[in-house]
Amino acid sequence: MKSYLFFALLSIPILMSLSSTAQHISAGGRHTLAICEDSTAQTWGYNGYGQLGNGNITEQYSGVKVIGLSEVVFVAGGLFHSIFIKKDGTAWTCGRNKLGPLGDGTSTDRHIPVQVSKLSDVIQASGGGEHSLFLKRDHTVWACGANAAGQLGDGSTLNKMEPVAVNGLTDVIQVAAGAEFSLFLKMDGSVWACGHNGFGQFGNGTNGSSKIPVQIIGLTDIISITAGEWHSLFVKKDGTVYSSGRNQYGQLGNGTQTDNWLASPIPDLDNIVQAEAGGIHSVFVNADGYVFACGLNSGGNNDGQLGDGTSIDRNKPVPVISSWGQLKIIHAEACREHSLFLTDNGQVWASGRNNYGQLGSGTSTTTNFSTPIHSNSICSSISVSFDQLKENLNSMLLYPNPMISSGTLKLVFKVDEATIYIYNSYGTLCKQLNLNNENEIKLNLADLQPGIYILVLKENHDIIYRYKIVLNR
Repeated sequence: MKSYLFFALLSIPILMSLSSTAQHISAGGRHTLAICEDSTAQTWGYNGYGQLGNGNITEQYSGVKVIGLSEVVFVAGGLFHSIFIKKDGTAWTCGRNKLGPLGDGTSTDRHIPVQVSKLSDVIQASGGGEHSLFLKRDHTVWACGANAAGQLGDGSTLNKMEPVAVNGLTDVIQVAAGAEFSLFLKMDGSVWACGHNGFGQFGNGTNGSSKIPVQIIGLTDIISITAGEWHSLFVKKDGTVYSSGRNQYGQLGNGTQTDNWLASPIPDLDNIVQAEAGGIHSVFVNADGYVFACGLNSGGNNDGQLGDGTSIDRNKPVPVISSWGQLKIIHAEACREHSLFLTDNGQVWASGRNNYGQLGSGTSTTTNFSTPIHSNSICSSISVSFDQLKENLNSMLLYPNPMISSGTLKLVFKVDEATIYIYNSYGTLCKQLNLNNENEIKLNLADLQPGIYILVLKENHDIIYRYKIVLNR
């Protein structure tokens, strides 16, 4: 837990004008979403139902701007639909809508985002196979779309074209939607689930499904949840990861290909701060920023979504590599057949299948090791000169880092008016602070969960610093 201190204190990201720079990334079945530095959204990849939100149904091999959206703070991808949350708490959706996952009261596919009906104060969302989950600021959960397996948690199996309240859930801090099931994390570290459970993905020792959320007994001190197609991953406060559900390609990471109905720890995996369940693979990020992956890696096209330089399926986590060695990141996304990685300077890396341009590389070439997206059409950054960077290296200090509950940000000069934004690894804005004619401010993060956060300092709407914060307990 100590080896990353030097990196966290001294690493200043260099923004290259030809590199993609994103604040947050997410992915659906075969498409990708990103929030850019100006709070607009870009998308790329498969677009057969208009899930890219650019007004047509043509796949895109590099980023296109989502029409009509600004001040975007969160994005999430479903199988064939996309969700965008704006700063004002409204939720917007586009893509396939036959069963109602867009939540606009219709079953009409949308090629441009429409506002979700009767919903406000949304802070997080998750897209499943054909359903959507929305977490509100009051920590209640609302859901819409397909409900044949009870995945909406409202006690019925009727599809819902507009969001309905999930039965009896309060104090929720994270939601995760799988193919036909839903997971919910509460403030007390407990996990609840509803919907299809035929592969034991709830992790409660049975394969019985449920139309209302049931608590997963035995899972405690959980800080993060994620749902794949038919498997689940749970990150505990102590940095271990538990997995359950379908395991035909080793996506549970336990060294077997046997389904597991009872959530169990993944051997030899610790110090983890984020886990992501893809369609049939899993990705893990540790506190040092290193990435590991397991599960399907071959597919019909030797896809290479594990990013380990091979097309061999893995039933135990292996390091994700790049041409420069093992990759270090702040956030990962595991998708249906590809994986995405976000570095602390906003650069997006990708590996896996690329037949619809879902890697965003401008081509349809598949890669089995993580590759940076060097396309100036994806959230292009503002160039920063080397002289500016040398000056900035000595003009800001954040300490201690890692921190337990609080720290200090100190500048060598005063700023007339600047804003500090602190995002979690999912891109959600957690705190916003103002600097007014001062050069030092106390950061109180006691109310945040342990993990990796990004501090962004803006002056006159321009980013002047970006730092990684490691929060321990």
